[in-house]
Amino acid sequence: MLAAREETACSNKFVILRSLAMGRMAEILLARVREPARPERLVVVKRMHRQLAADREYVKMFVDEARIAMTLRHPNVVEVYESGEDDGQFYIAMEYLHGHDLRGVLSEMARRQIPMRLANALAITRAVCRGLDYTHERTDASGELLGIVHRDVSPHNVILTYGGRVKLVDFGIAKTSIQGSRTRTGILKGKVAYMSPEQAMGEALDRRSDVFCIGILLWEMTTGHWLYRRKSELETLKAVVEHDAPLPSTVTPSYPRELEDIVMKTLARKRDDRWATAGELGEALTAFAKQRRLDLRPSAISVLMATTFVEEVAAWQAAKAEGLTLGDHLASEGNDEPPSVPVLSDQDSSNPFSSEDLPTTVVWPQQAAPTQPPHWWQWRPPQWERLQRRLQRRWLIAGVVVALGAALWLASELFHHDATPAVGDTPAVQPSSPPAPTDQPPPMPTPGPGGETRTPAESRPAPTSPHGGS
Repeated sequence: MLAAREETACSNKFVILRSLAMGRMAEILLARVREPARPERLVVVKRMHRQLAADREYVKMFVDEARIAMTLRHPNVVEVYESGEDDGQFYIAMEYLHGHDLRGVLSEMARRQIPMRLANALAITRAVCRGLDYTHERTDASGELLGIVHRDVSPHNVILTYGGRVKLVDFGIAKTSIQGSRTRTGILKGKVAYMSPEQAMGEALDRRSDVFCIGILLWEMTTGHWLYRRKSELETLKAVVEHDAPLPSTVTPSYPRELEDIVMKTLARKRDDRWATAGELGEALTAFAKQRRLDLRPSAISVLMATTFVEEVAAWQAAKAEGLTLGDHLASEGNDEPPSVPVLSDQDSSNPFSSEDLPTTVVWPQQAAPTQPPHWWQWRPPQWERLQRRLQRRWLIAGVVVALGAALWLASELFHHDATPAVGDTPAVQPSSPPAPTDQPPPMPTPGPGGETRTPAESRPAPTSPHGGS
């Protein structure tokens, strides 16, 4: 096991096991809570870089994130335990989620050619809806809405755990009506490919902006294609602002009409045409899933994770068999494993459009060939498959019956034609009647004048003309 890092902030509360991610604003660390008498409890410590402590704007942003997140307690929202300052460094401690973010899950599914089932896509989307609806409805002590808008609902900030949980994370750029720090004019915060049109144009936001972003997630998961992402950030921003979302059925012809109506209402360009709340969208998805008898329970997500990350699950099972705790196992893996924690909200630090992010390399579910249309079975409900097989069998039986009937009719027609002569036809040769029997012997031939032999009939003279002519 790797040695724990004691030389860090909050060393009196946490034992740092490893670094998970590094950004321009903060570092994310995996840590174990110092509780010798209790079972192991892992946390993620988000620690601001020491040199930024003098920047009031960064400090306010960091404090705002902690202030918002610490008020949230919901099964679909990451739980933040505490925040504070230690030796000149600000930190936030939150729960550790053993799993991967949705972007990593989809990328691995594409690499392994694992299709995204419709039930899984709906389960993930519904969980995000529930988490966001909870945050949108949060109030202060006087009962006034806090007006929380996440502003960064993207695959990077949705975590799927091996236990089947789905959690929304990273409220680093979330906005509230009582927020201490304000966004600078002209600065876009969030991932451009997952922005609402009003967010991309710098307008005032409300909860319906997050609803639009949920629609982007749902559209992409159920079609296997990017919606707005282009090869550059400028092209992507232009697509978000100017282009309406295409119908999913133009990409996947067998897309369910009822679900398409739900998705397109979510992606309406005018806010008033969208679902008013994330809760309404979640209820619509639940009703659709119930109608199609789709299983949206967490166990389905757990199976998806175990199927997608086979090696990681096997390694953890082997570590448990050796008596290692999860913290020891994760620490021993080093820094080669992709981070399974919230991605830092350092929006100004780097170009988010690296080569691995382009749809040419990350397409889910991955197609067998670029020219082939998406497979209908990647999301079609099971009852549709049974109906199709039943119809195929019936058409096959009907075809066989028709073929046999046609063969019998043709055979009968040929037989009837051979047995019945055509009307008006007569035999070419009439059969002669046999000669009547007689008791007299046949006449004897007689010699002619020249010595030839003649029958009596031949011996008679020829009749003469009455006028004497020969």
